[in-house]
Parts: sequence; structure tokens; C-alpha cells
Amino acid sequence: MSSIDDYKPTFDLVDGDGDGYLTIPELQNLMRALGLNADQTRAVELVVESDVNRDGKISLEEFAALMERTRA
Repeated sequence: MSSIDDYKPTFDLVDGDGDGYLTIPELQNLMRALGLNADQTRAVELVVESDVNRDGKISLEEFAALMERTRA
């Protein structure tokens, strides 16, 4: 199991505006870079699935949890 700090470098690369959160467009950019389906519907689904505090964006902690789930 990885720690949150293990995901910070990737998170920071994806966080294009540096605000500490991933938005739907930033998540779509990551998905495209990974060769995944990057349509808006799928990106919204991932945000809804991962956004524990329901603020409409993904924090580092939420991103780390998402990455851990996808590794399993």
C-alpha cells in the first residue's frame, strides 16, 4: 500500500493550475495521457466516485484513494 506522498508528484503534474485540486478537465488530460477513454461523462463519473467531501473536485487524498482502488 502506497502513502499519499507517493502520489503527490503525479498529482502535482496533473494539477495544471496548481490550486491543489483536480478538476474534470485536468482529470481528462490525465486519462488521455494514460490512453484511457477521456470523455466528459467518464471523468464526471470518476469525480463523483472519488469526491468524498462533495466539493466537485479531487484533492490529493481523494486522488491517492482513487489510485489505490485502481491498483487492486
